[in-house]
Amino acid sequence: MRIAFIAALGLAISVQAQEIYITTTGYTTRPQCTKSIASPSYHFKSFSYSLEETIRYATSMPSPTTTKTYAPAYKDAVKHLKTTVSTSTWGNWLPGQTVINATDKNNPYGQAAWSSLWLNAGLQNYTTTGLFSTTVSPTPVPTSELVLPPRDYFGPTDCYNFPNDFIFGVAGSAAQIEGAVALEGRSPSLLEKLAAANSPKDYVTDENYFYYKQDIARLAAMGVEYYSFSIPWTRILPFVLSGTPVNKQAIDHYNDLINTVLDAGMQPVVTMLHFDSPLVFVASDNIARHPHIGYANAGYQNETFVDAFVNYGKILLANFADRVPIWVTFNEPLFYAFNFQGVDNVIHAHAQVYRFYHEELKATGKMSLKLNDNFGVPKNPKNNSDVEAANRFNEMQLAFFANPIFLGK
Repeated sequence: MRIAFIAALGLAISVQAQEIYITTTGYTTRPQCTKSIASPSYHFKSFSYSLEETIRYATSMPSPTTTKTYAPAYKDAVKHLKTTVSTSTWGNWLPGQTVINATDKNNPYGQAAWSSLWLNAGLQNYTTTGLFSTTVSPTPVPTSELVLPPRDYFGPTDCYNFPNDFIFGVAGSAAQIEGAVALEGRSPSLLEKLAAANSPKDYVTDENYFYYKQDIARLAAMGVEYYSFSIPWTRILPFVLSGTPVNKQAIDHYNDLINTVLDAGMQPVVTMLHFDSPLVFVASDNIARHPHIGYANAGYQNETFVDAFVNYGKILLANFADRVPIWVTFNEPLFYAFNFQGVDNVIHAHAQVYRFYHEELKATGKMSLKLNDNFGVPKNPKNNSDVEAANRFNEMQLAFFANPIFLGK
């Protein structure tokens, strides 16, 4: 099993990797751990790898006999939206053809208007070329190919253990794995524009949008219990704002994806926004402008952002919350918050969606947000200046969001 250790920041990726082969037999015993240790120790040391190869085969997860429900089904949940929901379909964007051939140019949400969103995005070297153009059915795989991922090379050396209810799983975000960026009604997001500044230009990625059944089958066969994925806002609501039509193809797609996860014996974890903010929020802004906070401008500070996100979140919950046990509103919001208004908008948007989920839908699942893991520790925990510096760093990186959301401050 090959592992690449990668250090990355946003889309500016600096890679240092080495192929290594390590065992999958789990952690070595820790005979020194006869009782818990009160506090961790701080230390710095170099490390190196050894090459060895061990293969352990996987077995499929058993499918559940019943599926637990966490919220009302769509027919009842949609009543809580308090707005009329209309649906439509848009097809695929084909440069030089779709806008010219569209016959509904007077429809503000028609094919011509949708295609214009992509035309105005000005993507460089756009291509739809991939292996697939429709959903691929999973094919059987011989046992010899179902190899479990290796254990964590950096196994515990102290005496801490994960709690019994700690959730282990695998995750991927839509922008990283889906591809099909301008197909089946999806409209432009910020990440396509950011990617346009880098080479190579790749709008296909792993084609998970068409290959998800195969991917899910493989994950289940490896014994994965939780599968975390994100849903692109611009695929559900191509025109983004409240009152605009919902993409029926997208709803059908993610309904089937969630059901496929459940049928495979896994649990879905859904993230609403994983960096791929709709381009409309930053189209009139300078995307390259240096942010005051975080690393990029995703338009969170836009005056329409909160209402639009809350509407989007409610549509997701109305359609899928009955089968999804865990929801995440924002992935690492600091990285794209841009300024203090962006931070404030994220907090308010999250709070409103959270209250809709628990207070209106009366849902019983869990909802939170994923904070970035930029957690600072003092270089010398016995030095007051180092401690104060670490605390200040954590206030600027994490407390922006954590204090009001988790502590009510």
